[in-house]
Amino acid sequence: MLPPTIPFRYAQAREGQEKLILDAYEAFQTNKIFLAHAETGLGKTDAALSAALGVALAHDPKLTVIFLTPKNAQHAIAVEALRGINAKYDLKLRVVDLVGKKHLCIDEQTMQKEGRGFYEMCKKKRENQTCVHYQHARGNDTLNKEKAKIARQEFLTTMNSVHSSSEIKDESSRATLGGVPWSMCPYETSMELAKKANVIIADYFHIFSPAVSELVLPKLGKKPENCLLIVDEAHNLPERVRGLLSMTLNTKQLSRAIEEAEFLKEKELTQTLQKIEHRLREHGKKMSTNEELLDEKKWNTFLSEKMDLEELSLLCEARGVDYLEKSRKDSSTLIQVGEFLEKWANESEGLARIIKKWGYADDYSVGVKALDPAPLTRKVLEKMHACLLMSGTLHPLPMFADILGVSKEKVQTGFYASPFPKENRLTIIAPITTTKYSERNENSYTKMAEETGKIVNQIPGNSVVFFPSFQLLDTIGRKMQDYTMRNLLFQREGMKIHETEKLIQEFRQHARGFGSVLLACTSGSFAEGLDFPGNELLGVVIVGIPLAEMNLETQALVNYYEKRFQKGWHYGYIYPAMNKAMQAAGRVIRTPTDEGIIVFLDKRYTQTNYHECFPPTHTFELTHNPGEKIKAFWEERKT
Repeated sequence: MLPPTIPFRYAQAREGQEKLILDAYEAFQTNKIFLAHAETGLGKTDAALSAALGVALAHDPKLTVIFLTPKNAQHAIAVEALRGINAKYDLKLRVVDLVGKKHLCIDEQTMQKEGRGFYEMCKKKRENQTCVHYQHARGNDTLNKEKAKIARQEFLTTMNSVHSSSEIKDESSRATLGGVPWSMCPYETSMELAKKANVIIADYFHIFSPAVSELVLPKLGKKPENCLLIVDEAHNLPERVRGLLSMTLNTKQLSRAIEEAEFLKEKELTQTLQKIEHRLREHGKKMSTNEELLDEKKWNTFLSEKMDLEELSLLCEARGVDYLEKSRKDSSTLIQVGEFLEKWANESEGLARIIKKWGYADDYSVGVKALDPAPLTRKVLEKMHACLLMSGTLHPLPMFADILGVSKEKVQTGFYASPFPKENRLTIIAPITTTKYSERNENSYTKMAEETGKIVNQIPGNSVVFFPSFQLLDTIGRKMQDYTMRNLLFQREGMKIHETEKLIQEFRQHARGFGSVLLACTSGSFAEGLDFPGNELLGVVIVGIPLAEMNLETQALVNYYEKRFQKGWHYGYIYPAMNKAMQAAGRVIRTPTDEGIIVFLDKRYTQTNYHECFPPTHTFELTHNPGEKIKAFWEERKT
């Protein structure tokens, strides 16, 4: 039984969920960084929030709970969990669902801008006092500041409970002052609400992006040492932080930036960018391979031996905003160049700078790639009062502790198996083929298509086949048409959001009939974050192992982790691939009543280096004839 000090919205915790709650509660009390591998079905969100609130509300002074998640759907789940807790215990919680400023914007001109251009335009309109919604929220002189203060106070009075970001946006746009329409900037009202909040639901970048976090927490009056941080889907955190610290610039972008500078009649800036483009092209033409890792001693003079890159970065961003205003375009490449130069000038450890041949014959790209998230993650996590990082694929836990760079003394770990009935899932390793690069040929592609066809033919409904790359998806997928009568649906590289949604809807509709086969990429959006409950998905086949391309960036990552932990191949290559495979496998069983099969189709899954990456809670059937096992599984379900 949970102690009365822990508010939990249901009558009883699930099997395993209670232990997660109690362990998290202890970690929050003892200022730990708690890493929890908690599999599907435990109710991680409820467990984490209940444990955190139990500590936060009893602490003097009260602590703020910050719940980070990369998924919009998970924002909604967290909001509903907190509404349930609030209603049951009458805690009078203030909860703010904080999303990116662009998603909250209601200024018709600014909201159309893209990327960094949106933020630069927003900043300039605030400074020039030309955004009416911001003025309504903050004011620009003594009289209007007083009006804005009254409007904010009235807003705080009405929005004093648990609110989603869409509710805050709607209410901000409909706000009034003395019966007169007084639409306020939803981002500013969100910030005002967050100052008083017990719980803030946010995205990773709010806390882990240096440019954002250094502004957000001080603006809210929140000190890290007074916050309990929950990181959902934490297996994504290292890669997301690397992405925040990385950026690429190519010659096409430089050409567009030069055109923008010419449009603005910025002669000196135009010449400077032309010199950078020339240096990049000339160096690229001399390369004997498709990519080159810049020598550590040469990177800081590669783009220019004379210019101050930080100063040039600021100039590009400022002129980019001028371009947005004067050209009435929605994006500016000058701003992108400025952002890149800012990252290029970073002298932190664990950065690789790589030049590549890109696009057509005379085009090249230059990138700064972060290898090590630890300098940033350690700084953030160890400043917090306590942290909980959780995921269904946070395995192996010691690896994540190493990669995140947190001190061993502060780390606590926990492993929590799924409470779902094990008999509802059949997991097979079928070592009858491989996507290993050295063994790829037309015969092996045909064999993979044939074996995959045999498997999906035995699944009485929808199935998904995941491939390591879009190239293999297309090649093997076309051949599968000879081995199955099922309707094949293809994920395409670079699909737009509306195209993805249409494909998913079509796939769901087939669940009511004979069933179809969705062919998707293991590294794509379909492998993580999508739920297909009930009979919407009855089987998943993971063809091959989604290992990263062994390019210079991957090799640099392997070398870096070999130097730091003597585990380069595991930390930089094998474990990330197996994590993706396990995420894809997790699409099948999403509720206690779901039934389904998972097939890992590759010889290498039996090898120690790969097999030891599977969580110890998983049991496997090893077979060269998976079709028979699958047929027997579904026959047993019928009887």
